[in-house]
Amino acid sequence: MTLMKNKHVAGISIIFATILLVSSLLTFSASAFNNKEIELLTTKCYETNGEVELILHNPLTHSYSFSCNKN
Repeated sequence: MTLMKNKHVAGISIIFATILLVSSLLTFSASAFNNKEIELLTTKCYETNGEVELILHNPLTHSYSFSCNKN
C-alpha cells in the first residue's frame, strides 16, 4: 500500500512541477515580448515628436496601455 501511495505522490509532484515550469516560462515569455514591444512603440513615438503615455497594469508580465500624443 505504501509503495502505491509513494507512486501517486511522485506522479502528482511531477505534474505539479511541470505545470509550475510551463506557467513560469509563459509568464517570462509574455513579459519579454511586451517589454520589446514597449521599447519599439516608445522609440517610434519619440521619432515622430510625440509624447508617450504608458500605463503598466501588471509589472510582472508588463501588460500595458500605450498612447502616443502628438502635439
